Amino acid sequence: MYLDYFPYKSLRPNQDRMLDAVYEVVRKGEHAVLMIDAPTGTGKTSCISAALAAAPGKIIVAVRTVSQIDIYIDEVKKIWDRTRHKPEIAYMVGKQKICPLEKEFKNESVYAGCSRLREQTKNLIASRMNKSNQSIWDPTAYSMPEEEPGYRTFCPHYLRSREAFELNGKVHFRHSQRALGIVEGLKEKVTPPANLHDSCQGICPYEIMSLYAQNSDMVIMNYSHLFSPDFQDVIFQWLDMDSEKVTLIVDEAHNLGDAVRAMNSRLLTARMIDLAEREVEKFEGTLGQARLDETRERASWRREGIRVIRILLPRLRRFLQSKQDRMQEGEALLDADLFRSFIYNEIDDIDEALDNFSDVAVAVADLNLAEGDRENLQGDLQPSLALVLLFLRDVERAEEDESFQRKVVVTGSGGRKHVRLEVNNIDPSSSIRRITDNINATVMLSGTFSPLEAYELYCLAEENRAQKLSIPNPFPRENRLLLVSKKATTQLENRDDSDNREEISGHIRSIIEEIPGNVAVFFTSYPMMNNYKGTCQASARRSGKEVCLEPRSAEDVPDVLDEFFGLAKRGGGVLMGVCGGKLAEGIDYKGDALNGVAVVGLPLAAYDEIQKEINDYYIRKYGKSKGMLIAYTLPAINRGLQAAGRVIRSESERGVLLFCDRRFGNWPGGVNQYLPDWVKDEMISVDAGKGRELIKAKMAEWGSQEKRQLRNKDSQCKAQKKDLRELAKRLGLGKTALERK
Repeated sequence: MYLDYFPYKSLRPNQDRMLDAVYEVVRKGEHAVLMIDAPTGTGKTSCISAALAAAPGKIIVAVRTVSQIDIYIDEVKKIWDRTRHKPEIAYMVGKQKICPLEKEFKNESVYAGCSRLREQTKNLIASRMNKSNQSIWDPTAYSMPEEEPGYRTFCPHYLRSREAFELNGKVHFRHSQRALGIVEGLKEKVTPPANLHDSCQGICPYEIMSLYAQNSDMVIMNYSHLFSPDFQDVIFQWLDMDSEKVTLIVDEAHNLGDAVRAMNSRLLTARMIDLAEREVEKFEGTLGQARLDETRERASWRREGIRVIRILLPRLRRFLQSKQDRMQEGEALLDADLFRSFIYNEIDDIDEALDNFSDVAVAVADLNLAEGDRENLQGDLQPSLALVLLFLRDVERAEEDESFQRKVVVTGSGGRKHVRLEVNNIDPSSSIRRITDNINATVMLSGTFSPLEAYELYCLAEENRAQKLSIPNPFPRENRLLLVSKKATTQLENRDDSDNREEISGHIRSIIEEIPGNVAVFFTSYPMMNNYKGTCQASARRSGKEVCLEPRSAEDVPDVLDEFFGLAKRGGGVLMGVCGGKLAEGIDYKGDALNGVAVVGLPLAAYDEIQKEINDYYIRKYGKSKGMLIAYTLPAINRGLQAAGRVIRSESERGVLLFCDRRFGNWPGGVNQYLPDWVKDEMISVDAGKGRELIKAKMAEWGSQEKRQLRNKDSQCKAQKKDLRELAKRLGLGKTALERK
C-alpha cells in the first residue's frame, strides 16, 4: 500500500474516505464507477495513490487541459519522494504542443506537416539503407544534411527515433536503440512536460512519450484520446492495453459530458468542400495512370462514386453560400427536409449514393494516409473527402436517432461572415459507457459535481450505475462568508426593472468597496457584463482599485491575469468576466490573488430553438423534472459554482462568495436544492444593504484576527530573543575577555 503523504493532517478524515472508496472500487473492478464530489483542498489528486495500490494493470488519467498534467506529475513526485514506490508516469500531449518543428508548418496543420515529413523521412532511410547493403541501418550513426527550417525534406527528430531493417526483401522500421535508451532514462525520474524537450536529446518528444506510455504504470492523456469516436477503437490497441486491466481516473469530470458532446460533432465548411474536390481530382489522375488494382466491378463502383461526388459537392457549396448570404450571425436548427431535398434532388436512393461515395472516399484515404498517420491520436485523421462523407452519414443518421442535432452556425471575423453546418450528438452517455463498461474501474473526480444523481444520468444514462461520494468543504467555516441575494435576479422579466438593477448594483458595490485587495465579478453574458461596467468602474475608483476586463481572445488572457495578480499588492483590482468563460474556470487564484467573488445571475443558456430541442430530448428520455435539470439547469449551476470556487483555494485563505440572484436561495423554482450541502447550509440571504453590513463586519473580524496573530508572532519573537540572551548570559557569551576573567 502506498504510504500516507498528504500534507494537510487536519483534512485526513475526508481524504481517508476518498482513498478507501477508491481503493475498494479499483480492487473490486467489475467495471465499477465511483463518482466523487469533493471541493478544492480535499486532496482529490491523492486518489491516484490508492488506485496504484489496488489497480491490476495500467492507470489512465484523463484530463481536459495540458495544464492539469502538472498537477498529477507533482502528485507522483510526492510518491517518489515520500514512499519506497516509484510508479512510472507518461503523458500524451498533442503534437501542436510538443513538436519541435511546429512553427515551421505555415500553410498546413502540424499533423499534416508531420505526416508528410515522416513519410519522406522513411523514404530517405530506406534509400540510404538500400545503398548501404546492410540488413539493419541506424540513421543516428550516419551524418545527415542540415536543412533550412521551413524547407525541410525530412524530419531530423523523427529520423533519430527510427532504425530500418530488411525482412523478406522489404524495408521495415522500428524504434532506434537511442530512443529506447532515452525511454529507459525517463524511468529514473519524473519528467514534467516543460522538461521533455531537453530529456529527449533531439529525438521527437511525441515518439518518446508514445513509446514510454506503452509500458508505464500511469498515462495522462486528454479526454479526446479516450472518448473521441475516431480514437476509441484505436487507443487500447495502440498502447497495447488489456481493457479489463485498465483503471480510469477522470479529472474535472463535471466537464466530461460537454467535452464528449463536442467531440461527437461533425462539421462541414466551404474549405472542406474545396479540399475534397482537389482530392477527387488527384484520385482521378491516379486512376488514369492505372496505379490501382482495378477489377471491372470495382472500377464501375468508383466511376459511379465519382459521379455522385461531382453532383453533391457543388450543391453543398451552394447551400452553404445561401446560408452565408441570408443568415445573421448566430446559430439555428438546420431544416433537414429542405437540406436533403436540395442536396439529393433526382437521386433516387440516398443510401446507395452514399455507399458509392464511400467507396471513393476509402480509396482516397488508402492513397493519401501514410502508415504513420494511424499512430496519430489527435488531429485530422481523415482526408477532407472522408470528412464530408461522415458529415452526410450523420445527417442521415439523425433521421433515425433523435440524439443527433443538426444546425447552421454563422460567425463573423474581420468584417466577413463564415458559415458551417454541424451534426452534434447531444447525448454523451453512449460514448462514455463504451469505455466505462469495458475497463476494470472508473473514478470520476470533481469539485463541482452536484447533484451527483443528475451527472450520473447525464454521463451514464442509468440510475445507480455508479457509487457516489460527497465530501464536505474541508476548510474552516469561519474563513468564508457565503451570501445570496434575497431580491436581485437576472430573470428576463425583471432584468430592466430599476429597483432590481439598483439592488444588483448595490451588491456589486459592496463586494468591490468593502473587500480589500482583489475581487472578481462574473456575469451571465458579455452584454450583461457591459451593462454593469460603469458600476464596477465607479466603485473601483472610489476604493482605489483598477478594473481588468475579460478579453475576447484567449491569447490575451495571460497578460490580463498578470496585470490582475500584480494589482493585489498595489491597492487591488476588480476582475470582470463571464461565467463559463476564460477567467471563471480552470484558473487558480491563490493567496492574495482573490479575496471575494460575486456571481451575478444564474448563467442559463439562451432559450433558443437549439436549446429547446436539447431540452425536449432529455424530457422525453427522463421526464420533465429530471430532463430539464440535466439539459438546462445543471450546466448553469456548474458555471456558477465554478466561478464562485475561484476564491478560497487553500486551508489558510479567506474570502467572500456572493450569489447575486435569488434563484440560488430558497426562491420558488430556484436551484438551491441542487447545490452542495455545505453551500446550502452556510448561505445567508440578504438584500444589498444587509450584505454590505455583513461583509464590513466580517472584514473587521478578520482584520482584528490578523492583528492579533501579528502581535502574537511579535511577542513570540521577543520572547525567543529574551530566551537566547539569557542562554548566552549563562554560557558566558557576549562578554568581553576582561569580564570573563
